[in-house]
Amino acid sequence: MRPFHVRGTERAVQCIKINYDGDLFFTGSQDGVINCWILETGERLGNYKTSGAVKTLDLTDNSEYLISGSLEGTVDLFQVNGGVNIGNIKADERKARWVELSIGDQLLLVCYQPMNSKQKYEIRILDFNVPEFKRLKTVEVNKITKQLIDFEAQDFQLNQASWGYLNESITASSLTGELIIFQYPSFKLHKRVQLHEGEIKQFVYSKDYTILATAANDGCKVLDPHTLEVLRYFKYEVPMNTVAISPLLNKKKPHLIVAGGIPARETARTKFQGFDIHICNIVYEEEVGKILNPNQIGPINMLQFFPDGKGFITGEEGGYSRVYKFDSSYWENDLFK
Repeated sequence: MRPFHVRGTERAVQCIKINYDGDLFFTGSQDGVINCWILETGERLGNYKTSGAVKTLDLTDNSEYLISGSLEGTVDLFQVNGGVNIGNIKADERKARWVELSIGDQLLLVCYQPMNSKQKYEIRILDFNVPEFKRLKTVEVNKITKQLIDFEAQDFQLNQASWGYLNESITASSLTGELIIFQYPSFKLHKRVQLHEGEIKQFVYSKDYTILATAANDGCKVLDPHTLEVLRYFKYEVPMNTVAISPLLNKKKPHLIVAGGIPARETARTKFQGFDIHICNIVYEEEVGKILNPNQIGPINMLQFFPDGKGFITGEEGGYSRVYKFDSSYWENDLFK
């Protein structure tokens, strides 16, 4: 498996989003630039300039609109074709840590982290109304919030929230290793569990919402999305930053990939950096493969599978994204079944 890499910035790639059709992907970085690439060739089509360091991205299903959230607290909305900034949502003294459209693209979920002790951790639900964004151009988030749930720092230090199956629930993770599920739209608490010893760096649902996986400093866990019961646990000695579940989960490829590594500022202290990409069989709870790129210069911050499951993309330090396509051995070798 020989990846090709793309680089549109010198700062770390923090987020990746592949469109629904699987022909384009977008990378967001710490310097506030989003790049658009052709998945098959790695050709760059263009870029989008945001209001601050990009932490999160999402796309409408028709690939018409792109949404980004920045550590300056601004949520930007772009028209993909042409790169026009349609409008932005401002939030004072808060970081936009996560944005996600609901199934059907009717609602927009935004997670905010406070920059000081006066603010709270928030999940805000907004109507995704493009004509309204075009009309207002710039709007304060308080004026367009449809629903809000907030947390005191000592109660729940929010860092991600995602829609559940058919938008009937919202799952959220914390900096202290907790996972919590609310029913939607009532926001009634459904389940709350302590999963990891430290921050949950990322969690993802499978394509059919039958399982959920988390990545944290102590490894990767696979959960029942309704009860949050731990079904599988892949333990690693280095921090895991990101996890992705194969869309071919129910088609003889019950795999997830997980990656991370020792933070760049600490790599000088150890020879073991842990920049591997681990391929794990969820059914048998075992690692079936490992990928290490000898040119890797830092931890892997983000992973995402192609929609057809035939490869994946990484987001890394130094502005690199690598596109991996599975070769014949992945499809023919019994080890990967």
